[in-house]
This record gives sequence, structure tokens and C-alpha cells, in this order.
Amino acid sequence: MNSKKKNEEAFIELLADKYSREIMSLTTWKECSPLELSQELNIPLATVYRRIKLLQDSMLIQNVKTIINFSGNEEKYYRCVLREATVHFRDGKLSINLRKESYTEKVIRLWKRLARPEG
Repeated sequence: MNSKKKNEEAFIELLADKYSREIMSLTTWKECSPLELSQELNIPLATVYRRIKLLQDSMLIQNVKTIINFSGNEEKYYRCVLREATVHFRDGKLSINLRKESYTEKVIRLWKRLARPEG
């Protein structure tokens, strides 16, 4: 099986999963930590961590910031990078087009804009 077909099947499996869809939906609107996702969506924390791993591996969500709390533990925050998905089934073949947004690029653009000297 080629890589593109394997990725398409993985994407469809993730969309079919209720928890993955809920995580993607909430992180489309705001950055969330796993604990926030667990509490707001009423999903067990271990399940949230497993879905985050799958969604990150599929490049559908992205770690946008990491905060070190007072006890020295890292708290990561995630955003969904998927903006639009179009699925086509034509002549017995499935194809998926994804439009994504990278939050890393936004941070870099913001940093460059802030780093420019006034003049």
C-alpha cells in the first residue's frame, strides 16, 4: 500500500473516532492542554493523551506552546491545524484534500513584525 493511501485511511479512521473529532473541534477555536481537553470534553485523560499522539503523528494538531509550571512540570498546549477537508469518491477511488494552517509560521511572522525597528 502506498504512503498516500495509508495516510488517507488513517485520516478517515481519525475522523470516525468521536474523541479525535471532539479534540480537533475544540482545538480549532482555542489552544488547550490535555487536562483542559479532558475536563471540557469529559474524556479520560489517558484517552486524551493517546488521541493527541495519533493526531500529532497525522499532523492534524500541533503543539503551539509549552509552559513550565511552578513545580517544574511541562504543560503543553495544542491547536488543530486542519482548516478544511474535502473527500472525493470518484470512479471507485477515494481522494482527500486537506487545507492546513501552521501556527509556527504565525509565530514567526509575528516575531519578525515585532522585531522590525520603527522607522
